Amino acid sequence: MNMLRLNVLYLLLHVASSSQHGTETIETLMPNVLVVKVDRRVFTETQVPLSCGDYLDTEVIWRKGSKHVGQGNQIRVKVESMMGGNYSCHNAAGVYLNHTLVLVQDIQSPNRRCVLEKSHDTDEDEYIRCLAKNYSGIFHCSWKKTEHRMSAAVVFVQVGRPISCSVDSDGAGLTCQDRDSCPFAEEVSRIDLTVYFRSNDLLEEYTITPFYIREIVKPDKIHITKVEGNTFQWEYPATWSRPWPYFPLTFRVKVVHQGASCDSKEQDDLVDSQWSQWTHHEVKNKPKKHLQV
Repeated sequence: MNMLRLNVLYLLLHVASSSQHGTETIETLMPNVLVVKVDRRVFTETQVPLSCGDYLDTEVIWRKGSKHVGQGNQIRVKVESMMGGNYSCHNAAGVYLNHTLVLVQDIQSPNRRCVLEKSHDTDEDEYIRCLAKNYSGIFHCSWKKTEHRMSAAVVFVQVGRPISCSVDSDGAGLTCQDRDSCPFAEEVSRIDLTVYFRSNDLLEEYTITPFYIREIVKPDKIHITKVEGNTFQWEYPATWSRPWPYFPLTFRVKVVHQGASCDSKEQDDLVDSQWSQWTHHEVKNKPKKHLQV
C-alpha cells in the first residue's frame, strides 16, 4: 500500500513559538506552517507576520498565488474571516525562495466539527477509532470525513513518545508503530495521539483519548480449517501474537438450529479486550453454528 509518510513530532513541540495578537493567538504548528487560533464568533481580521528566512541581503517579493502581497524579508499580511492561504517569497527574478502556509483554527467551538463525522455506535465524543490486531505495538486508527470535507487531509500528527505514523493512501486512516513497545512487558504509560486535519485554510485537531495497546486489541477473524459433522476445528488468527500459549484466546461458538452455518469469534483470554468479528461457515444440511473468539 502506498502511504504518505508523516514526520511525527513530540508533544508540545508546536507551541514552541507563539504570539498573541488581540484575541487571536498565532502559533507555529510545524516548519513553514502558522496557525491563527481565533474565536470565530467575534474574529474579523488580524495581522500575521511572515519571514522569508535567511534571505536578508536579497530583494524579496511575496505572493499569494499570483497576487503580489508585499516586499522585503519580513512582512505582515492581513488574514480576514477564516481565510488563510499559502504565501511564497521570491527573488527579483521570480525564483522561489521560501513559503509559509497560514491556517485558521476556531478554538471556541470544539463541538462544532466540520472535517470528521462522530462515531454513531458509541455514546462518547469519538471521531477517530484505533484498533490493534496484536501486541506488537502496531495499531491502526480510522475516521470518516464529512460529506463536504472529503478533500481534507492530515497535515500533522502529534504524539507523546517515539511512535512513527503514516497515512493510508485513501486518506481514511493512520497506521502507527510504538517503537518502544514490548509484547511481553506490562504497559506503563498510555499513548497520547492528536491528528491535525486541513480543509482548504481551516485547521481542526482531534485528540484521541489516551490508551494502552491492550485496551484497543481486537483479534482478526479465525480460520476454520476442518468440519466433520458437528465438529469444527479452527486456528488462531495468523496476525495474533506468538507464542500462542503465552497469548491465549477465548472462543465463543454460536449455534443456530434449522440452518446450515457456523459462526465463531474470539477475544484475549487474559485481558478484557474487544471480541473479533464473527467468522461465518456454511454447512450443507447441518444445524447452523456460529463461532466467536
